[in-house]
Amino acid sequence: MIALRKKSTFLITGVLAVWTGIACPTAALATMEVPSLEVPSGQESGNMGEIQAEPLPEQNSAPNGSGAALPETSLPQETITVSGPDMSGPNQETMAESLPEAGSSQETAAPLPEGNGQQESTSVPENNNSQGPSGPGAGGNSQQPGVYGPGAGSSSQGPGAGPNQNQDQNQTSSLDTGATVPDNLPVVTDLGMPENANVVSGRMDYFSEMVPNPIVSVVEKYSYDRMVSDLNKLQERYGSTGRIHINELNTTFDGRKMYEVILGNPDAPKHVLIHAGIHAREYMTPLLVMKQLEYGLAFYDQANYEGVPLSTLLQQVAVHFVPMVNPDGISISQFGIDGIRSEELRQQIRQCYENDLAQGRTSAAFDRYLIYWKANGRGVDLNQNFPANWHLVGSCPNPSYASYKGTEPLSEPESWALANLAASRKWSATVSYHSMGNIIYWDYQGNRVTEESRELTSLIQASTGYRPAGSSGNGGFKDWTQIKDDPIPGVTIETGSVACPLPVSQYVDIWSRNKMVWALVAKYAMEH
Repeated sequence: MIALRKKSTFLITGVLAVWTGIACPTAALATMEVPSLEVPSGQESGNMGEIQAEPLPEQNSAPNGSGAALPETSLPQETITVSGPDMSGPNQETMAESLPEAGSSQETAAPLPEGNGQQESTSVPENNNSQGPSGPGAGGNSQQPGVYGPGAGSSSQGPGAGPNQNQDQNQTSSLDTGATVPDNLPVVTDLGMPENANVVSGRMDYFSEMVPNPIVSVVEKYSYDRMVSDLNKLQERYGSTGRIHINELNTTFDGRKMYEVILGNPDAPKHVLIHAGIHAREYMTPLLVMKQLEYGLAFYDQANYEGVPLSTLLQQVAVHFVPMVNPDGISISQFGIDGIRSEELRQQIRQCYENDLAQGRTSAAFDRYLIYWKANGRGVDLNQNFPANWHLVGSCPNPSYASYKGTEPLSEPESWALANLAASRKWSATVSYHSMGNIIYWDYQGNRVTEESRELTSLIQASTGYRPAGSSGNGGFKDWTQIKDDPIPGVTIETGSVACPLPVSQYVDIWSRNKMVWALVAKYAMEH
């Protein structure tokens, strides 16, 4: 059981419905039978103006939204015992996705600048209040039960900071069963090519090996339920080795947990953060990072990366995975309205659909509309909810399947938890996994770690073959981490070459390009 430590030429079958720029100027339409595919044009449109990192919520305040407590659920829950020392601690990436968002900035698809040829940018105001959140979950919070992850204690704490002597090491917590529909999808065993295929000719290392009796299986819809089950099994198999540590970060409005999984030494001098699944319909990315995690665990003692034993690398650098930032949204995209437990949230989702119909954002049937869901369970696009020029984000005025930025930065438990984790320690690098486009977004106006991010991007580009691009959207996680106080070098990696949700046929190429990225980033951190 998990030993918790708190914590796309468009292809359209049918007629394109209504392009409207009145109510929601930045929205992508959901009127197609098959989502369109567009790669960024290479032109950056719009003037972002001066970068400002918006102030974060006041201390002890709850995320501003419904103002209601988490919906209760009557589903049976599995109760587990928390054992071992507690270690509590303190985008929009404009996507190369279905349809360009009217009035929005496009990503600049360009090669990495040489030397000082970075994108022109304005400086960040000295007092930008962009440091980590001190609000929801930082103290007593009666409006968000279960918010007791990073930030609940001293700001000097965090995973790997050492035991918190004030915590009850025998406290019990419930592990929910996830979506209300059974996850009985068949495991995909014939992927069309061997799993040990390499992208770079002649590059043979342990990543070409296959995990004996793997726990993480390739399925069409890698669900929250399956992820939790896999984490339990990974903990059972590898927990006694000290290679894996699992922390609970927060609880969503539909009652699902957000988990952080640490691969390696939690007390390592260097740390890198990798997250996936922040956009609901991009649910192949959690499968990818869970596969990365399992490979690191399975070959910990017997493999090298570029001449460095993994055991040595992971003693010096801890790799923190947040495999599924948006479990509620992913459940919607995978299972429709039945993926949500709370009747209140179901009503809100139906209202999103009615609003999007009325505003011309979709003409699809309700069930098909939900397949392309991108937001969280309350209709907030989490990667437009971070304090990176949030006030400049063009957005729908109301919750929607996509492109609604929320009522304020970090208004959602998912974005708040990820921001709080980013503020909990000194990080050497961050990687944000998205889909689609085969692109690495690496820069942002006002980036305080331009050179570091450029170097990291060059390494990832050489390994994956993905092309680099600069970010011109606002409100994204990577953008915020690059401009905040104590900035973090980082990239957003867009995987896949067709519109989301990605079919399982995309997996082999994505895996072969990305299987080594976590170790590459860890080695980068060790050397810097």
